[in-house]
Formats: sequence, C-alpha cells, structure tokens
Amino acid sequence: MITQSELEALLETLARDQRVNVGVGEGRHRAWFRAQVVSHDAGSGRLVLTCFMDRPTDRPLEPGERVTITATRLEDELQSAPMDVEYCSGGSRSTVELRIAGGWQSEDERRHQARVQLRIKAPRARRWVGGAWRDLEATVVDLSSRGIGLLVDSGVQIGERLSLVMPLADGEADLRLTVEVRHAKPDTRADGFWRVGGPFRGLTPHDHERVIRFIFAELRARQPL
Repeated sequence: MITQSELEALLETLARDQRVNVGVGEGRHRAWFRAQVVSHDAGSGRLVLTCFMDRPTDRPLEPGERVTITATRLEDELQSAPMDVEYCSGGSRSTVELRIAGGWQSEDERRHQARVQLRIKAPRARRWVGGAWRDLEATVVDLSSRGIGLLVDSGVQIGERLSLVMPLADGEADLRLTVEVRHAKPDTRADGFWRVGGPFRGLTPHDHERVIRFIFAELRARQPL
C-alpha cells in the first residue's frame, strides 16, 4: 500500500506539459508511446496524460492494463513507475487516466530506454583533438533519446568530444549534435573502423524532442501492421 506522502513524492516532480514515455507490454515485446503530462492529483494517486498514438493500428489502452511510465526526474535521472490504466479515450491524441501502482525506480538506460538501430551517414562529423576540430567519416548505427552509437573511420579515445550533423527528414534543418565518447572499440566487421558511442552534450529541449519523435516514428514504422 502506497502512503499519502509516497504518492506526493511520486507526482511532485512531474510538471504540466512534461514529456514522458508510456511502455505497454513486457520485455522485448514492449511498445513505447510518447506522452505529455496534463495533470496529476496526489490525493487520489492519479495521473492524466495525452498519449500520442499516430498509427491506425495503435489500439486504445484497456482499463486495468498495467503500463510503465518513464520520466526524467530529480537530477536528470531516468526513472520508471508502474501505473494502471483507468480510462483511455482512443484516437491519435488519447487522453489516458492512470492510477499509480508502485514507486519510482532508477532505470538502467542501456536496458530500458527506447533505442533504434540505424544506418545513416552523417553529412559532416568532426572530433576535437590536439586543440582543433578534425574531420572524420561517421555513420549513425543506433540512437536513443539520451545518446548515440557511431561507426567512425579513425580511433577515438574515451572522453573525446565528437560533433556531427544528422538528417532527420522532419522538415527542419539537419540536427547538430555534440557527443561525449563513453565507449570505443575497433569494429570487428570493418577493418580500420571503430564503434563508438556516448551521451549527448548541450542538446536543447527542442532538439531533444526532435530526437524522440524520430525514434518513435522509426520504431512504429518497423512494427508489423
């Protein structure tokens, strides 16, 4: 049983219009939807969201269905909490009413965050080395809302900063990204290339939302109709 103080702690850091993710299903079969906070009521333990279900095949959530809400809380920490569906209006912008079913828990980003495999060549990429930016060849191989994986044509050291341009085909200018390298190793399938990756640095809220929209569009396009 969740106490009143625990309910208040669960909801107090969720702001109106904050972006969250809704996970439906379990394990590898879990589908993710973008959502936005409309309101919350600590007294009743309820959270109301607008959930974006853009494909004709996206089904309304069922009353009693258990979902997982992930959100960035506290000091930029990704956390999740289980919630039960009480109402879903249906449609591409569904109003979803949820009741809290458990406390927030820290998420291991690599296991739980929506991530999409890609093969997109960056029109331009550079690395900061020796006090100057130097060009390199880079291909985006995976993307999450917090970071990126790349295939590059030169050895890169952990801790280096990379700058690249990534087309999103969303009607806006190509996305400009700065990445802090957290892992790097030679690629076993392409001689002379390295697999590197790490979190974004200095990404604006608008560009972060563009990344999220792109990821969910890619994931949904790959789901069977």
